[in-house]
Amino acid sequence: MNDSLDFTTFLNEYEFQAPCEVEHQESGMNNTTRMIASGDQRFVLRIYNNHKDADIVRLEHEVLTQLMKQELSFRVPAPIRNKRGDTVSIASDGTLSSLFHYIDGGRPTAANAAHVYALGRAAAELTETLSQIQLGGKPLYSPYYLLEKTYAAMDETAFLSMADCSELLAARRSSFIALNEERRKLAAECEELARLPQQWIHGDLVFNNTVSKGDAIVGILDFEFTTVDVRAMELAVIAVDLIRPSDPEVQNKVKLLLEGYQNTLPLSDQELKKLPSLMKLRLLDIALHFAIRLRDQLDKEDVLCSIIDQSMFGCDWINENWEDEVDEFS
Repeated sequence: MNDSLDFTTFLNEYEFQAPCEVEHQESGMNNTTRMIASGDQRFVLRIYNNHKDADIVRLEHEVLTQLMKQELSFRVPAPIRNKRGDTVSIASDGTLSSLFHYIDGGRPTAANAAHVYALGRAAAELTETLSQIQLGGKPLYSPYYLLEKTYAAMDETAFLSMADCSELLAARRSSFIALNEERRKLAAECEELARLPQQWIHGDLVFNNTVSKGDAIVGILDFEFTTVDVRAMELAVIAVDLIRPSDPEVQNKVKLLLEGYQNTLPLSDQELKKLPSLMKLRLLDIALHFAIRLRDQLDKEDVLCSIIDQSMFGCDWINENWEDEVDEFS
């Protein structure tokens, strides 16, 4: 999806009280997102790029509807019904879209220590709330610990062969080999990970999927990947988002994130012990996901190069630093 896309077809699904103006917004890999201004009202149009499965979107909306009934310190997106009374719009080619009320605010940043701590607290609050809601829909995404089943088509051999796709990727062959080794170790551990407490989780809770005002987290977005998984996976996903090669304060920020989460909803000693393995699962999941995207010609090679570098750095950082983090919170 790009700026040449005609949004009229998608917007015609809805009743607006005033003419619409489409504003460009930063979009993720999986969706195209645009801000819609209509009079004094603002909305968010979301067009799903990576699938045409309406059941996934309906489950997402069921989760949002249930969360909106709870007393939360933050907002979640409120889906708007189209002219047919449905919150999911389906184009003639099967493309799915939804319209949501806009949540005012900006994007939090890991550079702000208050945002890191607040996101830890918000994640714990979300975890606790999701454990209490009742959903009619069944999870449609596999839990992270079923990595081998999810990525059976991108096994170790296929993953390593991605290094043959270009000179840039070939220069990272040692990283492909090292990530395969991490994958092998995780595969032997996944049965044990599956015995940790499970519940519904957001599944992709990172800084870019939240909204802030001042030092507070005021919104959590993008529940598309909501599924039943190990509950500690929610914290693992955010922790991975903090591990950046260019940031000398990674260790302090990870500690701050854990402090915010633990002060709200303490994880068990066993969950904390397994957190580094869950973090590696997230890193491997991302690497395999983008390997498939390159294989399917959905991305250029530089995208996978960046992902491989980040995944390798993350695994190395965990191996070198995590013992100190566990000791502090056990």
